[in-house]
Amino acid sequence: MLCYTVKRVYTNVVTVKCIYYCPLLQCCLVGKMDITVAYFHPLFHPDVVKRDFEQIRATGTTSIVYAIHEQEDQRWPRDLERGLKLAQEAGLKVLLSLGRYGNLFAGPSHVPSWYTFRHPESRVQDRHGRTHNVSCFNHESFRSWFFNEIEYLLANYPISGILLDEPHSPDVTCFCSVCRALCPDITDLQHFQRRSFIEFLGALFATVKRVKSNARTVMVLLPQDLNLLDELVTISHLDTIGCHLFWQLLDADISMVEGWGRTVVDMAHKHDKRSQLWLQNFHLDEQGEQMLELSFNQLLNADPDEVACYYYWRNNVDPERVWQTTRNLLRRIPRRQLYWQSSTLPHITIPRLPTVDVESSETAQ
Repeated sequence: MLCYTVKRVYTNVVTVKCIYYCPLLQCCLVGKMDITVAYFHPLFHPDVVKRDFEQIRATGTTSIVYAIHEQEDQRWPRDLERGLKLAQEAGLKVLLSLGRYGNLFAGPSHVPSWYTFRHPESRVQDRHGRTHNVSCFNHESFRSWFFNEIEYLLANYPISGILLDEPHSPDVTCFCSVCRALCPDITDLQHFQRRSFIEFLGALFATVKRVKSNARTVMVLLPQDLNLLDELVTISHLDTIGCHLFWQLLDADISMVEGWGRTVVDMAHKHDKRSQLWLQNFHLDEQGEQMLELSFNQLLNADPDEVACYYYWRNNVDPERVWQTTRNLLRRIPRRQLYWQSSTLPHITIPRLPTVDVESSETAQ
């Protein structure tokens, strides 16, 4: 960039001072952690929702997670669209969590999968022929339906990404006809199930990117499922890996928070992915509430790319106090800032223009 300075001196002489070289300035976004807040509340009262989103945004939050279950989009699409637009207007991006689709993922409402209920032929089948209340992810009809649902949601609602919460690979090895056809070797079925689950997730995230290339893809695990990390990091279309650091809910020592967090952060960064760590600010009794700050500090010690928590979520002894404490803790997170850096491009020499004497010029005329 060249900066031209024209200096006028009011003594009948116009002097053009030109040209000063100004190095290129580069704007770099430097900072630490983003904030995401789960908002698992009805969208039926726009004034309440707008107030909530403004309060969330005031903490420095950049994204919310909103969960949807299979039957909800069919019953109140106008409310969903209106609510997500209110999030946009508040400056919040929306990550949509697909709650209990096929009973393969967690969701805030404990409702069974509508698809699995209506399509019993898709259910996982054990070696004894008994069916289980979860759809087999190798069934082409289930995959086709699920991926079409994702395409529809991305195309029709203001969504910035898709989040899958606590994936549930079936606890039993599936012996359904589809899995048996794909893996004739019965002795390999258990390993095949794990491989095909990762393949299923890869195809799911690829669908997200195909429909909306700039959409974020996020997978959040429970600590007991961190053994999936080695396979998850190989999924090219997965952007962010998270973990629910729910030490109290899992009856673990609070010191585990930092250990779990570092495991996720180190693995994610090693494979050029982002990390997201979740604070347990729900289901807290008075003693758990007193430990909230300590667990938050342990989470920060893991140095994640993103901190996540909940807005007024369930079963706290004092919901108001827990949110106020959470809000104060979030304000400690380093904010992203702009830093200007000079370019290292070589200096360009510009010839100096001659001084123009206005008085002489007018005399000549």
